[in-house]
Amino acid sequence: MIQGVAMKIGGRDAILQKVVFELRCRNGYTYLDSCGRTVNTIMREQPEWVLRSESASPQNAPLLSLRNSCIFNFSSLKCDLSIERAPDKDPLGEKDVEVFAEQAENLHAIVADCLGLREFTRIGFRAWYIFGCSSSEDSEKWLLGLGCYQIGTNLRSAFDNAEVESGSLSVVIVGEDRKFRIAFNGVELQAQIDFGSGILSVRPRDLPTDQHRVLLEQERVRQRMRQMPEFAAMIDIDAFQEEPLVVAPKDFITTSCREFLPRLQKACAH
Repeated sequence: MIQGVAMKIGGRDAILQKVVFELRCRNGYTYLDSCGRTVNTIMREQPEWVLRSESASPQNAPLLSLRNSCIFNFSSLKCDLSIERAPDKDPLGEKDVEVFAEQAENLHAIVADCLGLREFTRIGFRAWYIFGCSSSEDSEKWLLGLGCYQIGTNLRSAFDNAEVESGSLSVVIVGEDRKFRIAFNGVELQAQIDFGSGILSVRPRDLPTDQHRVLLEQERVRQRMRQMPEFAAMIDIDAFQEEPLVVAPKDFITTSCREFLPRLQKACAH
C-alpha cells in the first residue's frame, strides 16, 4: 500500500495532478527493427492498451490504456508512462499510483525483453502537486510563505529593495539512494496541464471493442477541458537515479511516492 499520496502542505490540500515514470536506455536501436512486434506483444499480453491514432513511427510508439487513460511511449532512447487527474474527478490517489506502478512494471518487462534492453542510463519518477489559489498573487504569496526557501535580501537590495513578484525555484538534492529535483512555481493551469486529452487522439472506429465507451470518455475529456480552473501553486518533484544498477519500476515508483509529501511537510514545518 502506498501511503502519503495526499496530505496538507502549508495549510492547503495537496492535489496529486500528474505522475510520470521514465526509463532511459542505452543501445536501444533494436526498436527500429522490433517496434511492431513489441506493440503487438503489449496489446496481446495487456489488452487494456491500444495504439493511438497517430500510430507507431521510427521516432516513437504511443499507446493508450482503456483502463485508466494512461499514456505510454517507447522509442530507441527511452520509455515513459504518464497519467493525469481530470479536474472534475478526485485527485490521483493511492490506488491510482499502485495501478500505475504495476503498469510500469509490466510494460518494462515486455519492452526490455522484446528489444533486448540491458543497460539503462536513468530511471525517474516525477509527480506534480497543485494547491488551489484564488489568483496569481495568492499562489506566489503562499509559496514564499512555506518557509522552504527565501529570496535573499542582497538580491532585493541590488534592485533598490524592489518587491518580489515571483518566487519560483528549482533545486536538486542528493539523497541516500536517489536524487530529488524540486521546483516551486505559480501556474495558470490552462497553460500548463493537459487534463488527459490523449484519449482524443484515439479513433473509436479503429477499435474492435469498447467503441461506445471510448466515445463517452472523449466527450467527458472535452467537458473537463472546458471546466479547467485557472490559478494554482505547483510543487513538482522528480526522483531519479543515474546509471541505475537495478531497474525495478514498481519498487522505484512506490518508494519515491512514499517520500515526497512527508519530506515536503517536514520542510514546511516552522
